Amino acid sequence: MKRFRKVLIVLLAILVPVSIGFGFNFFSWNGSKELNKEAMTVEGELSIDDLANIKNLVPGDKICDSVTMNITSSTVSSLRVKVEIYCADSEKPETDIAPIKNAGDNWLKGSDGYYYYTQGVKNGDIVKLAEDGIYFNGLNDNVDMNKYQGKKIKVVAKAELVQAKHGVFEGKWGLKSDTTNATDKIIYDKLKGISDAQGNKTKSE
Repeated sequence: MKRFRKVLIVLLAILVPVSIGFGFNFFSWNGSKELNKEAMTVEGELSIDDLANIKNLVPGDKICDSVTMNITSSTVSSLRVKVEIYCADSEKPETDIAPIKNAGDNWLKGSDGYYYYTQGVKNGDIVKLAEDGIYFNGLNDNVDMNKYQGKKIKVVAKAELVQAKHGVFEGKWGLKSDTTNATDKIIYDKLKGISDAQGNKTKSE
């Protein structure tokens, strides 16, 4: 087995999600009564949980702990997250690195590289992706990890939320019911189920 030199200090990027799906409901007429309803919000906070006292990496090491989403939406929403590894100041993610060993319960990875949470999320929910951590792993045994010697490694997480109602995820995220990818089909069906449940809930209220 090859021996590897340590890789320099890890940099972590923390992003706040800005992709927001929204709905607006307002009704009035030219009589003596008026009805107002507040527009919903879809938002949350994203963080990468750092490891204390780690300065250098060798292949197989954990780079950081889980990626955490603190949901603050006023409505049930759908969530997806992408985690990518960057080397030094490169603008392109490293395709040789497989950062997630186990995404966790209720997560499925789509063909677009996003991990989709297959349950609806709502205000006050705290959702973690890869609770076991994000790792500095080669995609397979053929990856020459020596090329990363002495380079800085950066983890970038991007989260997106959209309202669960009305099938917004289809247009926003490009998921289709007729996809031929088996996992994408499961993801679609799960998100559609959440959407339909929210629609039915509205009708019954």
